Amino acid sequence: MTVNDYISQKFQTFGISLSEADLLEISLSSGISGEDEMDQPNIGLVSVAMAKFIPSLLLRATSISENGFSMSWNIEGLKEYYSFLCKKYGLEDTLSDKPKVRFL
Repeated sequence: MTVNDYISQKFQTFGISLSEADLLEISLSSGISGEDEMDQPNIGLVSVAMAKFIPSLLLRATSISENGFSMSWNIEGLKEYYSFLCKKYGLEDTLSDKPKVRFL
């Protein structure tokens, strides 16, 4: 399975189809070619790149209906996946509404 296949399938579970430009952006930000084989050393880099890409997805329309065809995304599931990736890879979760305690 290539990096692009992996990324596409992960987002497809939330009902999201990515364009070639989206896949290129994610693979370039990971530093790995989309045509490379997905393997254990790549998973962290690709997952972090995917997490950084998710906020831009939330700016898009969440449902589309045209000529009797409709499609919608699992936004809450995507946000939970984003939070999971942020926690796993030590990234700041900018989408969470959870209160944060800061010591001054």
